[in-house]
Amino acid sequence: MEPSDARGHARRRKLQRLGILRRRAALASALGFAAFVGLAAQHAVGSTKQAATRVTQPSRTAAPTRYFDEQSSGSAFSDPSAAPLPPVAQTHVS
Repeated sequence: MEPSDARGHARRRKLQRLGILRRRAALASALGFAAFVGLAAQHAVGSTKQAATRVTQPSRTAAPTRYFDEQSSGSAFSDPSAAPLPPVAQTHVS
């Protein structure tokens, strides 16, 4: 068996290594979080600068979008000018 002094020394070395590992992990987490916050702030500032310098151009009337279910009459499935469908009555079947 090992003397208690040798076991105590090995235990202290393990605890010291574990402490160093914990500090490194905490430092890496803090630096990663700081980098993330910095990138988010840079993106926010860049987005507002770009929006401020962007020139708004008048919108052109685009041709209507063609959908797969377009009928020969020209009405499409999601035709915004079409009248909405009447509500359907709910029935309970037992």
